[in-house]
Amino acid sequence: MGNVLKMEKRQQVESLHKLGYGIRAINRMTGVHRGTIKRLIAKASEHSPAASDESAQTAPTTSGNQPVDPPPNSKSSVEPHRTAIAEKLALGLSAQRIYQDLVEEHAFTGSYDAVRRFVQKQKVDQPKYYARLVHTPGEEAQVDFGVGSPVLKDGKYRKCWLFKMTLSFSGHSYEELVWKQDVETFIRCHERAFRFFGGVPASVKLDNLKSGVLTASLYDPELNPVYLAFANHWGFAANPCPPYRPEHKGKVERDVGYTKDNALKGKKFDSLDAGNAYLKQWNFNWAQKRIHGGHREVVIDLFKKSELCRLNPCVDSDFSLFKIANRKVDNHGHIEVDSNFYSVPYKLIRQTLKVHYNSQFIKVCGHDGEMVAIYRPLEGKGKRHTQKDHIPTWNIPREREELFLCERALKSGVNCEELALKVLMDKADPIALRRARGIVYLDKKYSGTILERACGYVIESGDLRVQRVKAMCEKLAKEEVKPAKELTQEDECIRDPKEYALEV
Repeated sequence: MGNVLKMEKRQQVESLHKLGYGIRAINRMTGVHRGTIKRLIAKASEHSPAASDESAQTAPTTSGNQPVDPPPNSKSSVEPHRTAIAEKLALGLSAQRIYQDLVEEHAFTGSYDAVRRFVQKQKVDQPKYYARLVHTPGEEAQVDFGVGSPVLKDGKYRKCWLFKMTLSFSGHSYEELVWKQDVETFIRCHERAFRFFGGVPASVKLDNLKSGVLTASLYDPELNPVYLAFANHWGFAANPCPPYRPEHKGKVERDVGYTKDNALKGKKFDSLDAGNAYLKQWNFNWAQKRIHGGHREVVIDLFKKSELCRLNPCVDSDFSLFKIANRKVDNHGHIEVDSNFYSVPYKLIRQTLKVHYNSQFIKVCGHDGEMVAIYRPLEGKGKRHTQKDHIPTWNIPREREELFLCERALKSGVNCEELALKVLMDKADPIALRRARGIVYLDKKYSGTILERACGYVIESGDLRVQRVKAMCEKLAKEEVKPAKELTQEDECIRDPKEYALEV
């Protein structure tokens, strides 16, 4: 017994047919076999011949995803609405939106596929206009990557990348085959291109490749910090294209295609060096000697005559490539880079800082980009580099604190200094430093005179405990402030007035 199509599925097929969808379209939307759809349509047309005739006129037929044009002698149901469709295309509306508007505004009864076919033909007939960009000599270079020729690697021919830099004014270009599109490769290709040209353009227009742009944006793109530092080192301005606007760097886009079709098509190389040697020779023999389409001059002649003198001079040294990483400051005031530890100001504890580092330097930057510290990398692993001004004033090394305590004790007197030295000299006492602190810091509560006298008594007694010094200071302080006796009418020192009368 065969499968029976459910009622809701049959109703869905009939409804789609009434809306103007063809058999193939209904098959894609519902999954029902096309033979079954034909039988259902035929059965429905027996009960409603008029509807069947109307559907046959408006329903499109499709083959896969490609629309099939109606017979040559049939008139499109969309033709009467040509003017309305042209107005909506000028507004940038999609075929789906145009179909919806035709149904609602003009009572259109045809199918969406018919509207889509008509819109596609109109778009072909209306090519997009592109304004010509005019550049002055030395103003701009454009860079891009394309797929290169197969290159032999590890016994197999593998895909590589074609780096291309083109000067926007003269069309003079530099080509190089590379394996990667990472930051280091991108930057080194720039440097070799600048030295090939003999100068640096004022700006470089680049695509939104991660090696150059971290966040693409129409108004505020975020450049890769390494690429930005590279641009500052060589003295050019990085100019990213807006997202999805490859026509903004159309010169290099077209030049990449020219290089692939003219130089690399059908070529295979045994190594990158062989491929780059071939490209260098091809550039010299053909690319440089072609006629520039706009200026109608030989490219290399135009470059040497008008653009070479306008390029900025190359820098003497290559850019020191560095890595960027986030590091959290530990509770000891240090960050870890390559298994070694480097100090930062203690106020930045537990904060996350940005670190620029390579084999030559380590730069630690704060949240505002200001440099916090700079170091030369330590050799080995597990080593520490601590700057004295990064340590809080209350956390100083033992040697410095001992000297500080002796200097403070001397301000009270020589006895206080001698007592502090005696306590510190006791190397067998593990808390000698704490005892010395306890003695010297008594000057916060007692005057220097009292502390000096108390230390003298303690030295004579030989009992150097802090409690002994403190007790002596308290005793001396009480004696110093002992109150005088109040005078009264009766006291053992005062004679009775009657005794004076008897003497008389």
